[in-house]
Order: sequence, then structure tokens, then C-alpha cells
Amino acid sequence: MIIKKKKNVAGKIFSFKLFILASVLIVIFLGTNLGREYYRKYQIQKEVDSLKEDISSLERNNYKMSQLIEYCKTDEYKEAQARERFNLGKEGENLIVMIESNDNDSEIEIEEKNDGSENLPNYRKWWNYFFATKS
Repeated sequence: MIIKKKKNVAGKIFSFKLFILASVLIVIFLGTNLGREYYRKYQIQKEVDSLKEDISSLERNNYKMSQLIEYCKTDEYKEAQARERFNLGKEGENLIVMIESNDNDSEIEIEEKNDGSENLPNYRKWWNYFFATKS
């Protein structure tokens, strides 16, 4: 009878160690899978947040564009554009058109160098450009 108790105790200890080893392996396996899923969820949430920001930005731009379209449909906008583009005015208004003139442009003469460089080969023109004396 004593021998049977030792085998039962030894069997219980061996099965207990085996149970702990199996439990540790299962916990490690489940922990790694849980970590992967948590990281994947984090990445997806980050992408969702980014897309929500894009949506809100596009909605703001859409609202601004719709306001601009509504403004462009008004008579006020049409009148302002007619005044600006076509120099038009209301009845009874006197318009003064001022034109900028550059008097200096007519007085300045551009001298062209005619030193026969048109007939030179391209490499010679570059050589003269970089190494010729400039006066």
C-alpha cells in the first residue's frame, strides 16, 4: 500500500508540473495573440482618427466653397466684377482711368552685341561666356 501512495503522489506531482507547463504555454500563446490584436486595433484606430480629420477638413472646405458659390450668385459680386474687369460704373458716376506709363522705357535703347558670336560653335560660345574678359 505504501508503494501505491508514492505512485499516486508522484503521478500527481508529474501531472501538476505538466499542467503548469501547459498552462504557461497557453498563457504565452494567448498573450502574444492579445498583444497583436491590441496593436492592430491601435493602428486601425489611428487610421480612423486620421480619416475623421480628413473628413472634417473636407467638410470645412465644402462649406467654404458653397459660401463662395452663393456669394458669386449675388448681384453684389456681379457688380464688383463688372467694375473691376470692364471698368464699368453706376449711372451718374464719373470714372477716372489712370494708366501707368513708363517713360523710361522709350528712352532706353538696348544695345545688341554684334561681335559675330552667332557663327561660333556652341563650345566656343560657352568658353567665351565663362573665360572671356568682360568689359
